[in-house]
Amino acid sequence: MAEQADSILGKNIQQTDWVSRLSTILLCAMMLFSIVSVPDFNRTASVAASTDHVNPINRFVWLGLLSMALPLIRARWAQILRLIKASWLLIGLFLYFTCSTVWALDPAISTRRIMFAWIEIILAVTLTCTMKDRKYLLKFIFISCLVAAVADLIVWILMPGYAMTSEGLAGIQSQKNQTGLIMMYGLLAGAPLLLYRPPKRERYRILAGMGLLFLLLLASRSKTCLGIIMVMPVLVVLFFKLTHSRMSLSVAIVTSISAIFICIVFGYFIWCEITNVSPFALFQDMTFTSRTDLWSFMFQEIQKRPWFGAGFYSFWSIDPSVQPSLKTSMWFGSEAHINEAHDGYLDLLATGGAVGFIWGLSVIIRTFTLALEALGRAGRPDPARPTVLSYPLACFHVSFLCALCIHNFTESNLFCNNGMLAVALYFTIFDLEDWEENDDQPLSQSGLA
Repeated sequence: MAEQADSILGKNIQQTDWVSRLSTILLCAMMLFSIVSVPDFNRTASVAASTDHVNPINRFVWLGLLSMALPLIRARWAQILRLIKASWLLIGLFLYFTCSTVWALDPAISTRRIMFAWIEIILAVTLTCTMKDRKYLLKFIFISCLVAAVADLIVWILMPGYAMTSEGLAGIQSQKNQTGLIMMYGLLAGAPLLLYRPPKRERYRILAGMGLLFLLLLASRSKTCLGIIMVMPVLVVLFFKLTHSRMSLSVAIVTSISAIFICIVFGYFIWCEITNVSPFALFQDMTFTSRTDLWSFMFQEIQKRPWFGAGFYSFWSIDPSVQPSLKTSMWFGSEAHINEAHDGYLDLLATGGAVGFIWGLSVIIRTFTLALEALGRAGRPDPARPTVLSYPLACFHVSFLCALCIHNFTESNLFCNNGMLAVALYFTIFDLEDWEENDDQPLSQSGLA
């Protein structure tokens, strides 16, 4: 009996080993591809005036990653199914998006985009259930962003006229905002890696990598991403203090911040009254780089399909005969290649309607609530239990969700198709839902030191 038990145990360990190795390889490949992708060095391709411009290699890569994940799905089917059930809010949202392809403005493109979104979701839930160490998620995000940064730097040196556009450094990306987004994402992952207290040499490498990412973020002139990086440490520390303080202290902190904000606004109105200046003078000429034209157009289009929208990502970069943006006389109808509203919430409302918008916000609120709970309950990293979520990863999830919510006020990447932040959001949701399902730890004391 003892020999039989040892044989079964050895077989289980061997099975776990190959699952962990394959999962690590797939996680690295998925992160690297979703962040770096396949550059085509073609920035003149029309986006607004044609169907979506997608490198066909992308489709084969995603399908290849899914096929490689099939053995993992078979080996961890019970855990995957359990996590899918726990993440019912996200799954339900994408089932609704799948139904929206029926009434989409361009059903063919909408169907193709939802198919690849499901592939990303399946990969994210599978890798979450088979990940050997939660730290690998941060490591591969940081390394992938660093690879993209090195590639951008090389192209900047060898092809300065191509890499540096008039708006900022684009590198190998299609435009400078994408470059800024990658650098921001890498910095958000790099800072929590330092909380694992790595050896001195590794710590210096992480700091050097973060220095390069920050340098290229400045070169990209992506004001939104730069602003997020500057304010994020303050927000994370604030949330950390709130989740680790008594209720009375938390209420006092929130009340104090609200009081300071109200005093600033009230003081501004008093100053306007004394100087006889209109309080809204500061905002009258604001266009947010001509985004207000886009937003005005979007509100008009949303009113045409208020409840169910235009279908999952079936508004921009679709069949020219039905594409709404081509039917306007405004500048983006013919002069520019626009493939988003530069506001993720408006794009979600336009494509998902009121139903999809409310459902999508519910997913974000639910995930953010879980992230704050994890920040308050997660303990220090435990080498004996590497698959348990610890506070460095909880810090990343909180900072990422804050960045995503802020970024989508001026850019559009909320539940987007085949996007870096979409993949990141799926991992965050599944990781937090998995923690919620398995969390049996008492409230632990942890520190940012």
